[in-house]
Amino acid sequence: MNQELKDIIIRLETRVRQLIMQQEKQHGEQDVLLRKLKEKDEEILKLQIQNEELKQQYNRLKMAKYIDMADNDVKDMRGRIRAMVRDIDRCISMLKVKQ
Repeated sequence: MNQELKDIIIRLETRVRQLIMQQEKQHGEQDVLLRKLKEKDEEILKLQIQNEELKQQYNRLKMAKYIDMADNDVKDMRGRIRAMVRDIDRCISMLKVKQ
């Protein structure tokens, strides 16, 4: 019985060592995963900041385009008004000639 007890203790010690090694391996893998998670969180934060900056740039460009279009519309409108004034002046001069 003494030998059986020693064999059981040896197997138990072997199993405990295996479990300790597995635990250390798991802790190592967990550390790697936590580091990767932290890197991904930092990357997400950088991308969110970049996204906000791009949104602001887009809004500025949209505003600039709106202002540019408004300027072009004003120029077009002035051209139309000038053409209308010329047509009216021609009509007035034609009416004066007929009288």
